[in-house]
Amino acid sequence: MVRYLLPAIAFLAIADPVFAQVGADLNISPKRVVFGPGERSATVYVFNQGDQPATYSVEMVDRVMTADGQIVAAADRPDATVDSALDLVQYTPRRITLQPRESQAIRVRARPGGEGEHRSHLTVTALPPETAGFTVDQAAAGGGDVTLQVVALFSVSIPVIVRDGPVDARAAIDRVSLRKDGDHTLLSLDLVRNGASSVYGDVEVFVEDAAGRRPLTAVRGVAVYPEVARRTVVVALPEGVTAGQSLAIVYRDDDAAKGEVLTTTTLIAP
Repeated sequence: MVRYLLPAIAFLAIADPVFAQVGADLNISPKRVVFGPGERSATVYVFNQGDQPATYSVEMVDRVMTADGQIVAAADRPDATVDSALDLVQYTPRRITLQPRESQAIRVRARPGGEGEHRSHLTVTALPPETAGFTVDQAAAGGGDVTLQVVALFSVSIPVIVRDGPVDARAAIDRVSLRKDGDHTLLSLDLVRNGASSVYGDVEVFVEDAAGRRPLTAVRGVAVYPEVARRTVVVALPEGVTAGQSLAIVYRDDDAAKGEVLTTTTLIAP
């Protein structure tokens, strides 16, 4: 699952200090949109899972991946470059108001962009209700003390990828290690992107012993986008790993070749 909560802070002057969150009940499906050759339309659904009406803005934003897997606005990382899909993608509507438990479809269309992979992020942001501000009477009632209300506006952002040529998705696993963090055992690894396309899939961890191979844990929906050659993934193991135990780590495609093993490696626990 690819879901990014991107807080934008709005400051509203009122008589009494209040801290509010807007948009925590926002959800989107699916979690990514990929246009392959000849594919030109898709539908994204926005859900208001809360108990109050809500209004959302819809926009396309260029975002880039960092080496630790974070997704940030391209404007905040001028040193990074992304092959943008902004000029290739059209979408409607741009603003949505939903009643509690109501959903709305966003229609997304793409035009050919030539060879290679182009990506931007469809971003839906919950807007503050009109009652989030203050009236003149409310301000006067506060006397001479006017403070700030901090309203966190949450967004959900999903990648929109346009491909018009063959997918070159190859990967490797590097720098695998185990470490302790209190009572927890953490598995750290680098996913290396060897092809020209992004890779997207599941990191699966298995225990191998005389009884065979059994699943230990998995992290779903892990991507490495073209602007980074590798990213670090940290997996919390649900049970202790003993010295000498063999762990098999598999990165399995969930994109163009669903279910295919992109790469695998083995670690002997120290």
